[in-house]
Amino acid sequence: MSSMFRSAAQGGDSGGEHGGTYPDLPLPLTHGVGGIIGTTVYAGLGTAGQKFFALDLTQPNRVWTEVAAFPDPARDQAAAAVANGKLYVFGGIGKSTPEATTAVFHQVHVYDPGANTWAMLNTRVPREIAGGSAVTQGDRILLFGGVNRTIFDRYFEDMAAAGTDKDRRDTVTLAYFNQRPQDYRFSRDLQAYSPATNTWESLGVVPFAGRTGAALHLEGNILTVMNGELKPGLRTPAVHQGVVSPAGVTWRALPDLPPPAAGQVQEGLAGAYTGCSGGALLLAGGTNFPGSSAQFARGTLYAHQGLKKTWHTTVYALRGGRWSIAGQLPQAQGHGLSIQFGDEVLLIGGELPGGTASAKVISVQVKDGQLLTAR
Repeated sequence: MSSMFRSAAQGGDSGGEHGGTYPDLPLPLTHGVGGIIGTTVYAGLGTAGQKFFALDLTQPNRVWTEVAAFPDPARDQAAAAVANGKLYVFGGIGKSTPEATTAVFHQVHVYDPGANTWAMLNTRVPREIAGGSAVTQGDRILLFGGVNRTIFDRYFEDMAAAGTDKDRRDTVTLAYFNQRPQDYRFSRDLQAYSPATNTWESLGVVPFAGRTGAALHLEGNILTVMNGELKPGLRTPAVHQGVVSPAGVTWRALPDLPPPAAGQVQEGLAGAYTGCSGGALLLAGGTNFPGSSAQFARGTLYAHQGLKKTWHTTVYALRGGRWSIAGQLPQAQGHGLSIQFGDEVLLIGGELPGGTASAKVISVQVKDGQLLTAR
């Protein structure tokens, strides 16, 4: 399929059921959370700190407005999903006080747009979800992936203890990154949370490696887990699909994500965007370290040592169990929010090359065999 990019400055329109262009966020946003309730998008946390913003997509002159701030310490890489008209936020990574070391949170918060209020629920995530993902299935929320709290917290405690001593900090860094993927104990648990009863259920352990930064998509009872990080700096191109039923989840492996171009290696992606358009499941953008899989295959556990983090523009499409390249994003980015709006996928914020955060909102849609984007 060919690719076409239309910018907002050119009066572009994504050509979809809703279509149009979208205003920039008031603040650059990466590693945040959000969701869509009705026709209003909510986004915040991450580089926005405790701030949250709303965008009513039905308004002819779309404008982001600030809503109630998150009530607890700011956090990155939380998971969020919408259920029964409210936004639920799980876990994340941050500091409980300015003096504290970085650590994994386990709380659950809920935002009520009708009252414009936040509340912390009387529960905690059974298996930490920092760096994981969440999707809504009916009246419950499914959560997958994330770091191991004990291992992750210990790394930051050791770094804090090393202070400004470079040799000690280098020793801590080497010890942390020079481990096998299984040593990080990234979560393999699929968890289900029911807001109506404030209860949790285990849907079992997945038959593939745990990961962080995976793209998660649910269509009906079909759950797709795409790529992600097997350990810090090492991604996987693997894709798995599960059928979620009352009897449990039945998994199968799908084809790996193909290379972005002939002669290149597909390292896999973390922080990629996902959603459906034109009858295809899309996976777009994301980050990796080219060369890391080769170094790991040669026995180098610190797989991304000396390599350069790379941000991507490729948009992949999955149809009938087969991947193809649908086109390119107008800019390389990852680690933002994916919002499904009709047949459009809205890419909200994200991390740009060099690690800076973006405030852009990009619409992606496949129509008549073309990838249309607008910003």
